[in-house]
Amino acid sequence: MARAIYFDHDGALDDLLSLTLLTRYRGVSLKGVTVTPADCLIEPAVSVTRKILDLAGAQHVPVAAGTLAGPNPFPLEWRVDALRADALPVLNQRAENTARLSPLPAHLQLAEWLSTAPEPVTLLMIGPLTNLAWCLREHPEVESKIAELVFMGGAIDVAGNVDRPGHDGSAEWNVYWDPAAARRVFESEIPITLFPLDATDQVPITPEFARSFGRHYGSPLSDLAGSLLAMTFGCFETTGFSYCCWDSLTTSYLAEPDLCEFEDVRCVVLTEGVSQGRTVRADSGRLVKCAKKVDAQRFYRHCLDVLAESTGTPAFSTQ
Repeated sequence: MARAIYFDHDGALDDLLSLTLLTRYRGVSLKGVTVTPADCLIEPAVSVTRKILDLAGAQHVPVAAGTLAGPNPFPLEWRVDALRADALPVLNQRAENTARLSPLPAHLQLAEWLSTAPEPVTLLMIGPLTNLAWCLREHPEVESKIAELVFMGGAIDVAGNVDRPGHDGSAEWNVYWDPAAARRVFESEIPITLFPLDATDQVPITPEFARSFGRHYGSPLSDLAGSLLAMTFGCFETTGFSYCCWDSLTTSYLAEPDLCEFEDVRCVVLTEGVSQGRTVRADSGRLVKCAKKVDAQRFYRHCLDVLAESTGTPAFSTQ
């Protein structure tokens, strides 16, 4: 039986690559997508999400727009990437979107999906945990409906990527955007598989990786992937850090769980002070399955192999 997945992302370029990969995975049944208004402008992020589902032949998958905001906003210059991606020619071959748009905001829709799930599901969350934290606070009974949370977030034994006035730089952005939400989820009993910067920074987007999709030009999802990767160029020159496959590596775990080596780690989320949003090792902390070492070349081949064979027909199960 296919693994039931609910997917929450926040509209950045790597999030969109993750969605593209997710539509190709066999053995995965994508049940719904929620979009958190974190590293994106929400309207184009929802629009481009629906267009990718259309392109992948997954119009039946519903999309819900997030309305809950975290206290620490992403820089606006990062959030406009969804606006640019929404205008890519490969995504605008149709006059209008046909993928389903939920009438409910993302947090309410996620709560409904979880409460009515016939059996425990997997949550793939590659943005902040705000929607899930709301569900756990307002509908604690849904916790039992979650078999596993696969989460891109945190920095355990490496520096963070938050560079904001008054912060010490120890936090990762998905946790920093809403530290209290992350802490609430980490205080639950949900099994968590964590992909922190320790692992995801091992797979930077290299020119060779991005340009490899050009050898498969004419395959729509491969063209989309190459365009999204090309749009990340200039990140180091403008921000001082490399754009990495933070989210797509996390997503690949659903298809290739042995791409990474893992360590059991106990950690807590700090919610106050100059280190707010930091994930810290603590003997009394929450036990998580933490990705530590990545087979980077195998990951790059995985992405190319999955998307180069794409034809626009969904590879994942709809059952």
